[in-house]
Amino acid sequence: MSDAEKPPGSTDELGLVKIHLVAGICWLVVGMLFGTFMGYRLSGAGASEWLGNYEFLSFGRIRMGHTHIVVYGWLVNGLTAFSYYAVPRLTGKRLMLRKLVLVNAFLYQVAVLVGLGALIAGQAEGVEYTEAPWYADILIAGCFVISVASIIGTILTSNVRAMYVSLWYIILAFIFTTLNYVMSNTIVAHVAPGAAGAALEGLWIHNLVGLFVTPLGAAIVYYMLPVIVKRPIASHKLSLIGFWTLAFFYPLGGSHHFFYSPTPWWLQVIAVPLTFALIFVVYTVVYNFFATMKGQWKLIAKSIPLRFLAFGIINYIITCTQGPFHALLSVQQVVHFTDWIVAHAHLALFGVFSWWLFAFIYWIWPRITGHGYSRAFAEWHFWITLVAFWVLYYIADTTAGLMQGMFWLTTLPLMNSIEAAEPFWATRAISGVLIVIGTICFIISLMKKGKEGMEVADVRE
Repeated sequence: MSDAEKPPGSTDELGLVKIHLVAGICWLVVGMLFGTFMGYRLSGAGASEWLGNYEFLSFGRIRMGHTHIVVYGWLVNGLTAFSYYAVPRLTGKRLMLRKLVLVNAFLYQVAVLVGLGALIAGQAEGVEYTEAPWYADILIAGCFVISVASIIGTILTSNVRAMYVSLWYIILAFIFTTLNYVMSNTIVAHVAPGAAGAALEGLWIHNLVGLFVTPLGAAIVYYMLPVIVKRPIASHKLSLIGFWTLAFFYPLGGSHHFFYSPTPWWLQVIAVPLTFALIFVVYTVVYNFFATMKGQWKLIAKSIPLRFLAFGIINYIITCTQGPFHALLSVQQVVHFTDWIVAHAHLALFGVFSWWLFAFIYWIWPRITGHGYSRAFAEWHFWITLVAFWVLYYIADTTAGLMQGMFWLTTLPLMNSIEAAEPFWATRAISGVLIVIGTICFIISLMKKGKEGMEVADVRE
């Protein structure tokens, strides 16, 4: 059947979902290898010696490369794939600019690669989470605008009037991120000086996670959860309350990234209640998820996608309780600039949103390939990743952060805090190896052509 003959909303009629997911998984492997390399760089002088003292392998460049790959290579590809799948099905309308977005899917990978090459070569801008130089920014922005035009244009020109909440979140994510990305790579990178630029940079750092990754992650759960448990979302009103409070409170709280800095004190003070208010936003959303799952928790043992969704939701509660808590100025005195913040960031981007992407991929894979995945390797992926991340990375790095903060409040030399953190950094390095192994199990599971997931692959949800 040709594309023209397929009904609107057909599963991946252009192959866009598969292209972005395969590309995203490839970038995920590279990103995990970069992260593991960073872990060994931190684990002691011995590791640094055998890893060499090459500039392009220095910690700073690898760290920027790691965040660039994970954000733009893995998360953006995966979340865009979900959007390309969900929008036609929720609107009953084919994507706009169909041929252009198909070419754009490949062009975007080139743009990410150009940015990575520039960072490894030492060409970077001083804006966190968008360190790639201006020419890479232009390429990424151009590709992103094409995606925005296709996705938002399809929604706005459809006949849907009572939009499902996933569409609301998709609109929020793509429109806000378009504005934020332009702001960060123009005003912050080249116009606003010093403390003023830092204040705006805080908005970008915060909003990349909260106004792109978070809305699209929530859209995945709102879409998939009712389908898997075979019941409607518990409360449509609560879902809209969660949406509007996120859109209202989240954008202006980014200054909490620069507490106790030269940024205006009033801006730092305002960031405290704005950030703390998010705890009520999150609890509203999570209550809706759990209410939808009421009486269906037993399905977690059977359904790999639901298991990743559920554990991602639990991680979401933790990270979004921890975030408002450490936005209190008294807590910041201890955890500021420590590994506590690093662990928190990884819990959000990996423990929550990557897990929701894993759920989406396991769920969609039979529908876009015609074959299921291996249950055995999917189980290995889940359990290895869970133990490696939670026990060996998150708990260890959080503990290291608390120790660092306590040491820094004393008059002891800085080296004492480094020596105290080194055992936890070694554990972090080991976790990286195990997470890579878990990711390999993930890939093998998808390639094994098993039967898992095939029983519902032909159902139009």
